[in-house]
Amino acid sequence: MLTPSMDSLFWNYYALVMTRRIGKAASHSRAPVWIALMLAIASAFTAPATVLAAPVIMVLQSRAQDENVQAKIEAIPDIVTSPFVGKLSPKWVVLPGQAIASAQRPADRVVHLFRKVGLQQSHICSINLRYYPDKEGAWIPHFQMDEQPAVVRRNGRWVPIKQLQGISSLIVLTSSTLPNAEGFYPSLEFGLTVGMTSIDAWIVR
Repeated sequence: MLTPSMDSLFWNYYALVMTRRIGKAASHSRAPVWIALMLAIASAFTAPATVLAAPVIMVLQSRAQDENVQAKIEAIPDIVTSPFVGKLSPKWVVLPGQAIASAQRPADRVVHLFRKVGLQQSHICSINLRYYPDKEGAWIPHFQMDEQPAVVRRNGRWVPIKQLQGISSLIVLTSSTLPNAEGFYPSLEFGLTVGMTSIDAWIVR
């Protein structure tokens, strides 16, 4: 299913509401038709916020503790608490959200994933999101993992400083898909070298 641009959503809603309200006003009022038309136009501009809802840019899913979990991540620039806080899984899958029909490429996004450790949110990784056209001309989100681990040289090898429950951790990509020329995947599958983890919150930028 394609997700129309914000302008087309608004004008489709506008046309529908205006048509219905013109008919209703004309049938219940003795006023001239042009007055009913003006009233319908004015009231149509009070479209509810749900019409301009933020698009779903990616879907996060896994099988955590014998339970299938899935969350739709919307383009909302606020920290969002996961509906499956504390659910541990060895692997997490990132799938594309809604396709967007637009004359121009939608803006790039970055999704920061967090796990709750004690009273704080510990950053797991960031996922860069960029849109690419499909065969029908719609824009489909693709993904690129951006862990950016801090490391130090110790005993002749690089060791990650990043800690998760006091244990060094690194992200491991297990995706079966191949990236495009710019390094973006149509989907991602990843886990941690230390074992299972939960994804308890995220924020979109």
